[in-house]
Amino acid sequence: MPWGRSSLALLAGVFVIGGMATLGVMGAGIWRPDFSNVPGVSPEDMAALVAPYDNVSHGRDAEVIASLVASNEATQAEIDRIQALLPTGQATSSRLTTFRIATGADGNRFWGVREYEYPGHVVRAETTLYRVAARDPWKVSGFHVNVMSRQELAARTFDFMAEPPAVQAVIAAAVIFPLFILVTFWIALFRPGLKPRWLWLIAIALGVGTIYADTASHALSFLPVSVQLFGAGATWSGSAFDGWVFSASTPFGAAAFWLFAPKAAPPSP
Repeated sequence: MPWGRSSLALLAGVFVIGGMATLGVMGAGIWRPDFSNVPGVSPEDMAALVAPYDNVSHGRDAEVIASLVASNEATQAEIDRIQALLPTGQATSSRLTTFRIATGADGNRFWGVREYEYPGHVVRAETTLYRVAARDPWKVSGFHVNVMSRQELAARTFDFMAEPPAVQAVIAAAVIFPLFILVTFWIALFRPGLKPRWLWLIAIALGVGTIYADTASHALSFLPVSVQLFGAGATWSGSAFDGWVFSASTPFGAAAFWLFAPKAAPPSP
């Protein structure tokens, strides 16, 4: 068995099966991403991202206003409105679910979403920081807060059986298609005498045309001119407020292999 093909077979298996296992672990809530400590982002920058919520939740209104890029007569009323939404007491934990850093001629921007866990609620704080140059202190150019109770979040938790039939079909395809493509890929990889083998492998590995299903909104969308490796995908921000987006692509290459590929060459005498 050629080592090159064996390595490729192992890599394909890890990609598909390992990816499904990782999504399963995230979906079950066993592990959720936390980017609070990532290489390349200084503790000072992370502290600046956390500061607006800490100041608002602890009633430090003057510090909030001083940190803004701009303020006006409505700023205090907006701070009061946000504070009225927040749960009482202290958050038991928090995590940075996603972030983005952008640097350009018009300045630097640091955007992030942090979720705060309370006994009966979860708070999502979305913060955008801005500075003209790296030597300047960060200023707050955007700050938004959403609050949901545990009961509200429970109703939004992903449940396959509760999804509409069309969404269920896309999710099922996102599981079945990669496994079908993977098995076909392995068979094509080791079928004796298959030519041109690498063209067949490329055709098999790519799904064509993509349908998307959002479990939060139950919306479906279709992108006809697209390809996906191993015919499926699934994304989730890791936020309790967001749903999953599943996608599936038609495995034309894998189907064509079973219909048109030459049979295995007989063993040499």
